[in-house]
Amino acid sequence: MELISLSSVGLAFDIVGVIFLANSMGVRNPRRFIQEHFGIVRQQPLRAVHQQVRVKAQIFTGFLFLMVGFSLQIGAQLFPLSTPPVRAEGFPLQAIALLLGGIIVTTILLRMAQNTWSLTVFRRLLTEFFQEHSDWNFEKHPEETREIGEILGISSKGDDSIADYAERVRAALKLTPESRRRASTDDAFAPLRKLGAGRRQ
Repeated sequence: MELISLSSVGLAFDIVGVIFLANSMGVRNPRRFIQEHFGIVRQQPLRAVHQQVRVKAQIFTGFLFLMVGFSLQIGAQLFPLSTPPVRAEGFPLQAIALLLGGIIVTTILLRMAQNTWSLTVFRRLLTEFFQEHSDWNFEKHPEETREIGEILGISSKGDDSIADYAERVRAALKLTPESRRRASTDDAFAPLRKLGAGRRQ
């Protein structure tokens, strides 16, 4: 039984690509379609935004592996190897197990890399947003501050005040004191409402 050939490697790449593409396909909530149609969109949690960044990485990885896999299969047909492929000795299930093991390990490693990449991109997007809207007051919005901290992996200590935790969130986002302005009013959602109004227009 042939164990290593361009065709078998290409098929393995195709399987990995399909796994990531299938994992990236999520069914959106129909209620959100209706809310978007009538211009009434409920606030999307930050975890959903982070998930969208991760889905983007999964789509890119899936298509990349499919392209590489199909290219290897085409190459195997157009340019056959002059030397015979490596053959598996013994029971064919050993070769199948080896192939499946390679697919699983590759998929897990890629998922870990995607999680790291998506978190880095999400952190950068948050930093850019808070630098642009420097009047956002973390202390006056503890729920959003906690959510950001949880996504970024900032642990909460027992004796933490919201000010202490907010300061660690700012440090994680690399927001310098010079780039922060305290809000003169309690309406720290004003920048977000301005963005939403601009989109509806």
